[in-house]
Amino acid sequence: MTADIVAYASVAMLAGGLGTLAWIDFKTGYLPDILQIALTIAAVLILALGSPVGIGWIDATLGALINTAVFWGLRWIVTRAKGREAMGLGDVKLVAVGGLWLGPWALPYIMALSGLLTLAAVGFASLIKQKALWRGEMPLGPGLAIGILAAYLAALWGVPGIVGPTVLKPGF
Repeated sequence: MTADIVAYASVAMLAGGLGTLAWIDFKTGYLPDILQIALTIAAVLILALGSPVGIGWIDATLGALINTAVFWGLRWIVTRAKGREAMGLGDVKLVAVGGLWLGPWALPYIMALSGLLTLAAVGFASLIKQKALWRGEMPLGPGLAIGILAAYLAALWGVPGIVGPTVLKPGF
């Protein structure tokens, strides 16, 4: 398979899966495991064919583990601080899937973009409806999905730092 076909197929699989997950989470507040498993299998297939963003098995594994640990820790801290469930396990699993696709270096970009998009969307929707949405909860899945897809596309386009540390050469 040529690199272009793998790149186009990977974007199609990732966008389709993430788009479906985002829609379901937006409507129901739930991220189905079966779709996350499908994205995991797709990530393994893309890694076997040669990831178009340039990560290998070690980076993918580290991405899944580190992303899971960070979000599990955030979930634990915020749940303790609020005294109630703060984040669903579906969000933790989704960010782990993002780590498989992008490795650990994309996590700050995913977190920043997903947080900003989620807050902006909820704020905008609340202004329109003039009442609290989603029973006082904010679905993070759509923001995470957009953040993961945006980071993947940026990595495909060669934006430095997304899938590995940025190394500045002297004179930059």
